[in-house]
Amino acid sequence: LTCCFFLSPPLAWDNESILLAQSWMPRETVIFASDIRISFDKFRNCMTATVISKTIITTNPDTPEANILLNFIRENKETNIMDDEIDSYFKESINLNTIVDVYTVEQLKGKALKNEGKADPSYGILYAYISTLNIDDETTKVVRNRCSSCGYIVNEASNMCATCNKNSLDFKSVFLSFDMLIDLTDHTGTLHSCSLTGSVAEETLGCTVNEFLAMTDEQKTALKWQFLLERSKIYLKFVLSHRARSGLKISVLSCKLADPTEASRNLSGQKHV
Repeated sequence: LTCCFFLSPPLAWDNESILLAQSWMPRETVIFASDIRISFDKFRNCMTATVISKTIITTNPDTPEANILLNFIRENKETNIMDDEIDSYFKESINLNTIVDVYTVEQLKGKALKNEGKADPSYGILYAYISTLNIDDETTKVVRNRCSSCGYIVNEASNMCATCNKNSLDFKSVFLSFDMLIDLTDHTGTLHSCSLTGSVAEETLGCTVNEFLAMTDEQKTALKWQFLLERSKIYLKFVLSHRARSGLKISVLSCKLADPTEASRNLSGQKHV
């Protein structure tokens, strides 16, 4: 038995295999495939599996090995380090208009505790102040290099992605991206170390990474105080995480200055679950 790891999904060209593949769910489907062609794809720069006429595919086979693998994936769904890093960079594809539940900090923490043991994250809206935004502190790094291929933070010493370049001579380029932790505070408490990264950070600050790096310290301080003095409307993704220092892994999906009337109306009669 040979185990192979691929950076791309299996390739299928016939209608039957394509329809079958469309039913597969990430982290919910175990696939057993026999007589599948394995080859190195120069275009994708990785090993690929291709379905051929002799290939037999069994979805979620009822075997001890498959059950162990499926249970492992489900149990580690939230704690996958690579997924955490990539999710913190790539902007969420969720439609913000579908997020309608408004929380205070206290209610959000209670919601997270209520969902303890569940891998799927929760989403909500918070009207709060950014109480910590260290963008003018030279000791705090808010811009990091990321791999242009996978979005993973690269090692600064080597300036090379350990994932994409592991078995390749075709080194992937890197680019600068915001990567910062902020605190969010309202009248009920504070959420510490919330992740604000990538394009969401650019939209929040109103500048690109290069524009930010060109600012003087005085300009960065002035930019910071635009947010510390004003209440913001913040869309969040949150889930309990024992690896997070605060016990909660929180990602900012959008952060814009709140309309005072809207904030007052929602805080006085919140739509929360």
